[in-house]
This record gives sequence, C-alpha cells and structure tokens, in this order.
Amino acid sequence: MVASFSYTACTKLSLLHPPMAAQIRPIKTTQKAFVMTNPEQDSTLEEQETEIIKEEQTEKKMKKQPTPLRPVEKQSNVKSTGMPREFGGQWLSSVTRHVRIYAAYIDPETCEFDQTQMDKLTLILDPTEEFVWDDESCNKVYSYFQELVDHYEGAPLTEYTLRLIGSDVEHYIRKMLFDGEIQYNMDARVLNFSMGKPRVQFNTSNIEVGGDGQPQE
Repeated sequence: MVASFSYTACTKLSLLHPPMAAQIRPIKTTQKAFVMTNPEQDSTLEEQETEIIKEEQTEKKMKKQPTPLRPVEKQSNVKSTGMPREFGGQWLSSVTRHVRIYAAYIDPETCEFDQTQMDKLTLILDPTEEFVWDDESCNKVYSYFQELVDHYEGAPLTEYTLRLIGSDVEHYIRKMLFDGEIQYNMDARVLNFSMGKPRVQFNTSNIEVGGDGQPQE
C-alpha cells in the first residue's frame, strides 16, 4: 500500500436507505430527441441543428474546470478501529487494480484505519505503482474522485455505490494513459501492462533509402 498516493474526502452518502440501485443518480449526459417534421420545416430545423452542433463544438473546445479538491484535514493519533456492529463489523470498500476506496479515514503516514468515520471516503491510488505519477496527474485523479463523490450525494453508502465510483476512476486512469498524461513505470516490481501494451512511435526521418527502395545500413 502506497500511503503517499491517497486522498480522503467527506461524503454525504446515506446510511439510512437500503442498497437500492434505483436510488443511484446516473451522470448527466446530453440527450438528443428525434422529431418527425413536415418538409416545409426541414430548412428551419437544419439551421437549428447547425447552431446546436456549433455550440457543442465550442463547449468541447472549452477546457472543463476541474472540481476543487476538498481533502479532509490530517488527523493525529489515529487508531485502527472496526466498523460498528450495526453495519456488519467489516470494512466497506471497493478494490480494483489501481483504485482502492474505503469508507474510513486512513492515516496517510501510519495507514491506520478508523472505520468509525464512515462519513469519509479514502482513495488509495495505484498501490502497486504500475504508473509514474506526479503531483499534477495525482491531483487530476483526486479532482475526478471528488467530483464523483459530490455527484453521488444522497445515494446509499454500499459497496455497489463504491464500485460505481471506483469503476469510473479506473476508466479515467485509462484515458489519462491513452492521452499520454501518465506512463507505465518500467521499474515496477511486475510489468504486465494491465491497460494495454505501450505504443511506441518510431522516427523514420533519419533512415536513408537506397535506389532499390530498401533502407541502407
């Protein structure tokens, strides 16, 4: 466990509601409606659709402002404490290859778990150090995690909700890898390229080609 790559956020997930999937609010997406029209209205609709497309393209070009980080203040003398018995006595978590989320406060230095603080979610990022991280890339993941925690406000605090958050964070990490914002750690203990093999670009500008079309040594 790499405690240096951790982030704890306050959450307002509900402890009173039963674990019903119907209470989960999906992330809002742009919806498009299909409308049957008369031929006389086609030109007007085409103009409206063109304006909508231009607006959507403009919005995509505008850089989305990241969600501000609101980390929990560091606590002292944290002791490992189990979850209350009325909640099963075991930790509530979602664990994937690169994302571990716990309903608890975890000391970033001593790794002590205080599971009585169920109003907090702690994210442990890439515990096996498969990728190379810096402050900027870490903060991008933490900002997206904070956005998801805010989005699921009011949802039941269950493993299902935590898995939804963890899955979205995993997809975000994959996107960062494909966009070149992070890279594999070639000094990692195990190299298995869990998100796909690295893509290598070869520079062929310095290769001389002979008269027969074959590269010369």
